[in-house]
Amino acid sequence: MTDIVLSVHSAPDDSRSLLAFHYAQAALTLGHRIQQVFFYEAGVLHGQHMGTQVTPVAAEWLKLATQHDIPLVLCATVVEQDYQLSEADLHDGFALGGLTEFSMAAAKAERVMQF
Repeated sequence: MTDIVLSVHSAPDDSRSLLAFHYAQAALTLGHRIQQVFFYEAGVLHGQHMGTQVTPVAAEWLKLATQHDIPLVLCATVVEQDYQLSEADLHDGFALGGLTEFSMAAAKAERVMQF
């Protein structure tokens, strides 16, 4: 069993986002553990909601995170500075964090995958 941290830099409508999700599913099926999914750059848009809706791939991330107790962390600096989003614009299933949280999780993981 391998401890994995995923770093998703692609927007929810990018094919790499779906690839990251499928990778996570496959890793969990094989018995690996995902310690954290860190959303950076355009990836932070996974956490944005319009009303009560999120993108389909973001909904799948939320379901997977709930089933397997995986923290979904959005880079707070990117959320605020690059996209001018507030916490009210974000779905509750995503937490704000920084590169420090990502670095700490990555240091404990056996593998870090970036999409």
